[in-house]
Amino acid sequence: MKALLARLTSALALAACTHAPPPAAQLFHYVRTNSDGSLPEQIWVYRPNDTRVEVVKIVQRCRRAAYVTSDLDLARNQPRALVGGRLARDGSQEPFAWLDYDRQTRSLAARIPSAQLNADITIQHEPWRIYDFDLSELTALNAGRPAPRADFVFNVVLIWPEEGAENPLRDLGLVNARFVGVEEHAGVSAVNYAVSGGLNGDLWLDARSGHVVEARFNEPNHLEYRDFRLVLQSVTRDAADEWREVRLAHWRDCPENE
Repeated sequence: MKALLARLTSALALAACTHAPPPAAQLFHYVRTNSDGSLPEQIWVYRPNDTRVEVVKIVQRCRRAAYVTSDLDLARNQPRALVGGRLARDGSQEPFAWLDYDRQTRSLAARIPSAQLNADITIQHEPWRIYDFDLSELTALNAGRPAPRADFVFNVVLIWPEEGAENPLRDLGLVNARFVGVEEHAGVSAVNYAVSGGLNGDLWLDARSGHVVEARFNEPNHLEYRDFRLVLQSVTRDAADEWREVRLAHWRDCPENE
């Protein structure tokens, strides 16, 4: 009976985060690093509406930057499809990679024509997240509602393009987020979770608005990193103009050969 009640509590906590109301074009700015602050990368997460999230990742201005987009499945509280690309000089996305999820077979298929890559993996549990996306889906799907005061779980998938690997997709399994309590963290009221399983460390969600405030995990999500830390820098509402400026400013006045 206790196990059944725990599962029901977890399901209710997730359901509370599933149907967030349409936001006012929210823009979240994060910095991702190793735990010691090395290798900083600026992560901009734009949520134009409740079913889409757009992310730009910038290491250095005038250098190649990633531009990833995702369509969200609100009923299942997870991504429906993702498109990986580069940030073009006109602020648009130059796509080169596609990930599509078949909810009937639970198959996640990756396609990168330029690398002649076609790979797929079966997702063992739902809902799932792509770790490479820097918890952007977690923020986008939670934003707009209070963070759950209860345990919750999600499956985590990682794209790990290790040299010689035939399939870069990895299913890391279930992540268990155990409710610890509410505390002041990074200047806001945040709900803290002790994370174990596929990822291990600590997670803080904004107590009132649900988005990620900080995450510290032992597992890296890119080859060049040792571990993972993501820290919120700012949140802007009605941010359509600012989002456009972030993308255009990256290449403004840069040499053409960069």
